[in-house]
Amino acid sequence: MSKKQTVLLVEDDIILVEMYETKLEMEGYRVELAHSGKEALEKLKGKLVPDLILLDILMPDVNGFEVLKEMKKIPDYRSIPVIMLTNLGEAKIDMNQELIYALGVRDYLIKSRHTPDEVVEKIRKVLPLSDV
Repeated sequence: MSKKQTVLLVEDDIILVEMYETKLEMEGYRVELAHSGKEALEKLKGKLVPDLILLDILMPDVNGFEVLKEMKKIPDYRSIPVIMLTNLGEAKIDMNQELIYALGVRDYLIKSRHTPDEVVEKIRKVLPLSDV
């Protein structure tokens, strides 16, 4: 029996957290939660090594870009796939696209345009479930 793959969900909107957490667990992923960028960095420094990070861009303390920049300083975390979540408009995302991909982001989703099923579909493309 192989271990469940772990998704670190970094999101400050509690309703979205509950929705994504429930959906991901139903789909067979183990979910670790961080409600802020600061909390995400603390978990990573505490030696959590997730298989994928679902990362909000806009958060009250440390934003998603800062989390990514800090992650890139730690060799063990550079290769972890990241999917960004945002409510920024597409124009703002387009402006930041070079930065997003330079920081190693695999994909990004505009929260208001994607259902939890679509989020799981994107995760599966990056992190297929292993046979359990």
